[in-house]
Amino acid sequence: MIRPNKLLYNLFRPSAKFVRYYVHPQSWIGGLIFSSFGIKVKRDNFSGIPGAIFTPSKNVNTKSIIVYLHGGGYCFGSSLTTHKVGLTRLAKQTRLVCYSVDYRLAPEHQYPAALDDALIAWNHIVSQNPNCNIILAGDSAGGGLSLALMMYLRDNNKRLPDGLVLFSPWTDLTCSGETYQTKAKYDPMFTTNMPKDSANNYVPEGVKKTDPYISPLYGSFSNLPRTLILVGENEILLDDSRLFAQKAKESGVDIEIDIWPNMFHDWWLFGSFIPETIQVLDKAANWIDND
Repeated sequence: MIRPNKLLYNLFRPSAKFVRYYVHPQSWIGGLIFSSFGIKVKRDNFSGIPGAIFTPSKNVNTKSIIVYLHGGGYCFGSSLTTHKVGLTRLAKQTRLVCYSVDYRLAPEHQYPAALDDALIAWNHIVSQNPNCNIILAGDSAGGGLSLALMMYLRDNNKRLPDGLVLFSPWTDLTCSGETYQTKAKYDPMFTTNMPKDSANNYVPEGVKKTDPYISPLYGSFSNLPRTLILVGENEILLDDSRLFAQKAKESGVDIEIDIWPNMFHDWWLFGSFIPETIQVLDKAANWIDND
């Protein structure tokens, strides 16, 4: 179902703007039709940074909240298009209010725009929820951005999240993991060119892709909060998760990595079409509850 996109991408190498033009309207319609019931969705902004708040209508757990950074290679994606189905399901199964941040996108807004926006939004949300446990979560590029934000907060003596939940995080924008080759024919979503093009769009010329605030894999792992990584077995970004988890564990971080057999990148965003969506979000919900 997804594989033709790989062929088309390799043939045409579309711009980030074209990908947005193609993907956002379709996913917006999908969000209207397939989003979970029982979730109130509200557009909002966090000290000027746009986003959305997803609130369960019933049985809300008021002790914790989620701050979410969406994926899309730093070049596309938003709370109410590509991620609405997944975020309504995440809020429903965790019973938590989810604050999703729509940071500026590349190549129009290169690094550090996304990190700057995430920091402003984080400070705003924290100030509005001073007595809550705060779970920082994200997928793909948003997972990497979550880690970059967390490292920045630690380095500048700011409030850290109480836990991290990362779905298939993109932690290495040099795209040097072995699974870029070994999983290439199994990954139904990505060609090896897709993340490389996105990295070139996001990182300004002359800036090293190994900067930890760009590629957290190359950063310090000291004093990180407890972390859960959920990743598919059949994705080229698998090593981004495995290597990060290995380094973090060696540094004493309380980290768990859960590799899901036969799953592809960000499968949970497809909602009830994939049974493992409910299972993986149940895993995240239980992990948060045990905080």
